[in-house]
Amino acid sequence: KHVARTPPGPSGGRKGERGRRSSTSEWSPKKTKSRPLCAMPRLATANVGGPGHRASIHSNADTSVGAGSGTAASGTGAQVGPLGQAGRTIMENISVCVVQMSGEPLARLRPGPKNTIDDLIIAIARMARVENVPLLLSFENRVLHGSQTVEDARLYDGAILTAIRYPELFVAGAYDDGIVRLWSTETGRCDREYSSNRGAVLSVALAPNGLLMVTGCMDGTANLWSVTTGKHEQGFFGHKGPVCAVTCSPDGTLLATGSCDRVAQLWDMVTAESLRLLPGHRGTVCSVQFSPDGTLLATGSEDGTAKLWRVDYKDPLGEMTLHGHRGVVASVCFSPDGQQVATGSVDSTAIIWDVNTGGCIYALKGHRGGVTSVQCSPDGALLVTASQDSMVKLWSTATGQCMQTFKGHSMGMKVRSASFSPAGTLVASGSDDGTIRLWSVVSGECKGCLKIDAPFGCRPAVKSVAFLPGPLVG
Repeated sequence: KHVARTPPGPSGGRKGERGRRSSTSEWSPKKTKSRPLCAMPRLATANVGGPGHRASIHSNADTSVGAGSGTAASGTGAQVGPLGQAGRTIMENISVCVVQMSGEPLARLRPGPKNTIDDLIIAIARMARVENVPLLLSFENRVLHGSQTVEDARLYDGAILTAIRYPELFVAGAYDDGIVRLWSTETGRCDREYSSNRGAVLSVALAPNGLLMVTGCMDGTANLWSVTTGKHEQGFFGHKGPVCAVTCSPDGTLLATGSCDRVAQLWDMVTAESLRLLPGHRGTVCSVQFSPDGTLLATGSEDGTAKLWRVDYKDPLGEMTLHGHRGVVASVCFSPDGQQVATGSVDSTAIIWDVNTGGCIYALKGHRGGVTSVQCSPDGALLVTASQDSMVKLWSTATGQCMQTFKGHSMGMKVRSASFSPAGTLVASGSDDGTIRLWSVVSGECKGCLKIDAPFGCRPAVKSVAFLPGPLVG
């Protein structure tokens, strides 16, 4: 029922599928000596070095995931314990398939149990001539340590690994056609599509490890996805209205959701169990975000207020309500130090609040339409706002002054979401015009326009954007 779609080819559709939209972009990639994985040439057969073991790497023309031919390993022949499949043991070599983030086959390896992950990475890098580019391998929603052996990583015959060019940056866009598209900011290519057939996707958030993604859907569910495999991991069921907002706790153990049923909920990310209901708003909960230390949850609502909740329900301090806006509070965010919280409202203003006192520090005025999204930069110096006036603005959190205005989205089309890149050098904005634009924080220049191949007016609107924070080893 849950299918991860890979983008169609240049003709606009895969074989047997007519009229399907393809994902394209207006893009001018930076000149660089290294190449993205999608530009890797066909790989010839080579040996993977290791402590007393050899493994062969096969051409990416061989797309089979099953056992393949190749140079036999000179292993010890000693029996090794189970490596991920019940009742399976490995005498010498196994066959594993390596794919790109898009799911396209890249290589097939036959490592021995004592080969390390670094051995595999070195072989891939040499054959692709990208030795100077850091590569990571992920397996079952975890990034593998380079020092791990095949045995320690619990790889098995037929396992599929994903090669990640690090630190290649990705941005996820949630669209109202029910699909989340993952774009590479380096190549401008849509590398993967995620669809659960649950109606429009209203919000998207990435887990801190960079390998899991959560979406909020029109049908009242939240859904957890593997970023690298496209697999639907599980659903979160309990809301009685569309899920408008999702966010993951800093430690990746909790999920928070906001819904049109006027309730926010806390969930266990592993078990999908609902841990706590947060009633109190008198309108749709439009936005949710955890504080950097994970002890507070901020919510913004259609009732014109924002609330700060203690995540630990045993905390006697309960909640704090922030009054000051004259319309729907569409977005909330914390500063990196957790001492301030920003809110954006359809009253065309954003407000920066003191978390401890609940007092207003700055009221940011300059948009000519409702503020739909707010987010602080990683260093806390800037705040980005998106608006119904088709513009995106950067503000100084120290002075409350507007520092930059980004213009480029189609006039009359609402910009629904804006997000800083992990390094704070780029801003991504998603609009009802169906595009995601990337902006330079320093120059204000538009670095790229990501859009699917469809006529203007027929493109699905972008409801939410989020940068992939980058996979973390551990």
